[in-house]
Amino acid sequence: MRASPLLCDGRVLLDADRLMRAGVADRRASFELAFTGMPQHTGFLVVAGVEAALEALAAAGARLDADEVFAAREACGLSDALADRLAGAPLAVDIDAMPDGTIAFPGTPVVSVEGPFVAALLVGAAVVPALRRGTAAATRAARLHIAADGGVVVDGSSARAPSAEEQLALARAAHVGGAAATTSALAAMSLGIPFRGEAGIDLGELAPPPSPYEGSWPWYADRTIDLGGREEEALLLEARRVGTTAGGWVASGLAECGEDMPAVRYELVALEESGAWALRQGTSNRGDVIAGRKMVARYYDEAGRAAADVIHLAHERMLPPRALGVARLAPLSRAVMRGGHALESPEPPSVGRERSVAARQLLPYAVAHLRAPARYPVQLSPALIAIREPEPPSTLR
Repeated sequence: MRASPLLCDGRVLLDADRLMRAGVADRRASFELAFTGMPQHTGFLVVAGVEAALEALAAAGARLDADEVFAAREACGLSDALADRLAGAPLAVDIDAMPDGTIAFPGTPVVSVEGPFVAALLVGAAVVPALRRGTAAATRAARLHIAADGGVVVDGSSARAPSAEEQLALARAAHVGGAAATTSALAAMSLGIPFRGEAGIDLGELAPPPSPYEGSWPWYADRTIDLGGREEEALLLEARRVGTTAGGWVASGLAECGEDMPAVRYELVALEESGAWALRQGTSNRGDVIAGRKMVARYYDEAGRAAADVIHLAHERMLPPRALGVARLAPLSRAVMRGGHALESPEPPSVGRERSVAARQLLPYAVAHLRAPARYPVQLSPALIAIREPEPPSTLR
């Protein structure tokens, strides 16, 4: 059975059932997805998985399939009220997100979801795994691209994924991160990612004459070297040191992230109360979450290099560039869904790749180091600092 991604995590469904029983399912809620940490020696993250998540949400349709919903009810012991709600109500949420290929750092909201409490909660079941896996693969591909120093990195991982959906998601993330080509025929056909590879079967005396395409881009590589395993980055650096060259470096371990998976959090930051937004620190209002609906701006110096990111409240006036001694700013997120409807056509992965490569080149050089990178500055706006560290009450005299 292939169910909607909104129905795959039983714990989230039980949480949704609790919202129904508490009578708060229809309150408007604002959730944020943010990465809370990076793997060791990682100075930046390449956002990927946004397009994959939007595609999964679009595939779920305006309404969930009634048979799937009631199968989930029987399997997880959900209430009739939740089952009726899911089978009858459209997925009316608004989503703002950093597009695939954006360079991001821990603590910054990458995706914001607003809508009825129960719908915004369930959307996290699709968004969180897509962003976590996609960002891990894209970031790893970006590091290999840096280690290759101009050499062609080929995604050799996605062709071995166990399903078509996973194959396309991994190929997209790898390309967004910096892989120039893929060995996945499906990704080449469906996503327009250049195919590059070479036949590996040894036929001995039965070998045919060379193909007229052999040695020509984009189909064949003159000579590819399969890096393999988890030490691909170190192997690439060693190959550079000894002067080894190849027509392409095939990365077959992009899906083997394991401990390289970035930590992620999807939390409630605001909830409707009496027709107005009330700040929340998670659902229990006791977490270490920074409350409030937010937006992120990146500030650039006169040379065009990224100088700092500042997190603001959503309706707060952004700090002017002169306040940081820089030249300009640019918001990092954009509206991608309103009322459950996508606002634009799916973005080709090549656009995300161009975005990530260009943004990476604007980082301070030391932030992109592969070992002991410098820390990129991310700061809170004055309004957020005031929320996080309220002034003590004045003393009456």
